[in-house]
Amino acid sequence: MSPTPAKKPRTNHLELARRILEHTREMGLAAGEPVSEQALARTFLVSRTLVRAALNVLLEEHLLSHEAGKGYRLATPPAGQVPGSALPQAAEEELATSVLRDRMAGRLGDSISISELMRRYDISRPAAQKALTQLSESQAIERGPGQSWLFRPSLNSLAALDESLKFRLVLEPEALLCPNFNADPHRLTLLRTATEALLGQREEDFDVGQFRELDISFHELIGQSCGNRFISTALLQHQSLRRLPNLLPSVSVHRLQEALREHLHIIAQIERGQMEIAADLLRLHLRLSAATRPQTANRGIPQRQPYGRV
Repeated sequence: MSPTPAKKPRTNHLELARRILEHTREMGLAAGEPVSEQALARTFLVSRTLVRAALNVLLEEHLLSHEAGKGYRLATPPAGQVPGSALPQAAEEELATSVLRDRMAGRLGDSISISELMRRYDISRPAAQKALTQLSESQAIERGPGQSWLFRPSLNSLAALDESLKFRLVLEPEALLCPNFNADPHRLTLLRTATEALLGQREEDFDVGQFRELDISFHELIGQSCGNRFISTALLQHQSLRRLPNLLPSVSVHRLQEALREHLHIIAQIERGQMEIAADLLRLHLRLSAATRPQTANRGIPQRQPYGRV
């Protein structure tokens, strides 16, 4: 008999787990320090039952430890891992990912509907509605006429990738030069530590998925720290596109390692307050990324996996 697949966590449990991790980082809590169930319930204005479910998600991912009578404590994440980056997907997130991959591969048109999702993936109406909500929240789709949803532009071609890099070249260096730019020193330290750990891996063991999380986290931090709400919104919305699945082939591990070293140089200049230098280094970083972009696309398209009724 084949083993029963692990049950997917509920979306509200997973979302609260991510918020709890972000809260512990903002509070500067270190590994081994206690995490109070009651205090979290007060902070997030939710029930202790919901907090306990979220803490159990973190416990299963070894991001917390628990001892009877003593409660929960932060655990030390694996070297090079950004806390929270390895959290599992909720069922609707997994389905949304499959929808996006089918869209990227040309198996879906410019629009989608609940009835089409139900037929294509053999799922219930509530499951299809949850997947559409997930896609809408990630800004992959928007409301169309009638019951349809329209796919928004995504990084599904080399031309789109080129436009993305040009957009970032215009805004990201300027974000560093905003008068109110203020990056959280603790988050900079976390990024540096995780980046150095990933660079310490042998090339044949290099974790491309971990690179992707670190890369997006680095560029998100610039948008979040700039102090200009319009620049911040534009950059964070664009980074959300980079989090979506894409079918563009990867560049070489050597280039990814070089990109991480460039991140470290930029972080060092931010910490020194040398923002003009940081902006110049960021421009060079983005131009190098553009110069080494892949020359072919749409290889390795995964086959659609069947979904059981949810």
